[in-house]
Amino acid sequence: MLEPAPRRARGYRPRFASPQQDALLDRFIAAARAAGDGGVGVFDLDGCLFDNRPRIVQIWRELASRADLPALYRVAPEHFLDWDHRRTFANAGLSDTEIAEALPHAEPTFFRNFFDGEYCVHDHPMPGASRLVWACYRAGLSVVYLTGRHEQMREGTERSLVRCGFPLGRPGTKLVMKPDMETDDLPFKREALREIRSLGKAAVLIDNEPGNVNIFRETCPGALVLWMETDHSPRPIEPNPAIPGIRGFLRCADPSAELGEGMGPAGSGPA
Repeated sequence: MLEPAPRRARGYRPRFASPQQDALLDRFIAAARAAGDGGVGVFDLDGCLFDNRPRIVQIWRELASRADLPALYRVAPEHFLDWDHRRTFANAGLSDTEIAEALPHAEPTFFRNFFDGEYCVHDHPMPGASRLVWACYRAGLSVVYLTGRHEQMREGTERSLVRCGFPLGRPGTKLVMKPDMETDDLPFKREALREIRSLGKAAVLIDNEPGNVNIFRETCPGALVLWMETDHSPRPIEPNPAIPGIRGFLRCADPSAELGEGMGPAGSGPA
């Protein structure tokens, strides 16, 4: 018997909408309203509330100019499918020679700049994301942004959240960040959830990392956990089959939505 295919994220599709996605968003808001005052909503940032691909494109364009690698100007958001730089460059149509010239510069440049708070300004909010967070906040939830970004990125992150219309700097809002870049995301988020409990009972949580949503489900029984299927690390971890997947935050009625097919019982079917 063939082994089932691993459940992996299907990639960014920020304008996706479907009746099943509408139903998941309805459940999310209903869970927030049911919890009301004393409840907590936990939201990841990168690959979840924010589309990071424009930040990555900016990094490559700066490198193209600085290192005289003009082929990198061809990289666009749709070429980014995962964290494999070689694959991204190939998707953009770079030749083997051009890729070989760019790769020695790519890794150090990427990590130096992607984790620099000043580059957060290039992130785009996922369409409909701020609307969902505001709906939870207005329902009475405390809103916690639980991110794998580290403290040195706080200033840029706060500016991005406010600029993009997310509630922050208000009573019942909090940004929780790693103490440093070296701290591993999984144990950090597990420990952070223990501290978040002091704010109230987690009612809704969403993240794009399979390991994180598994921790959320384990640590916060009774909460509605959603898995954002944008991208994630190459860790060989699959989300619990009971955790629904979601492609974005738009609804079928939104004018800019791109209607897709059904997502299956857990949000993992065809798109």
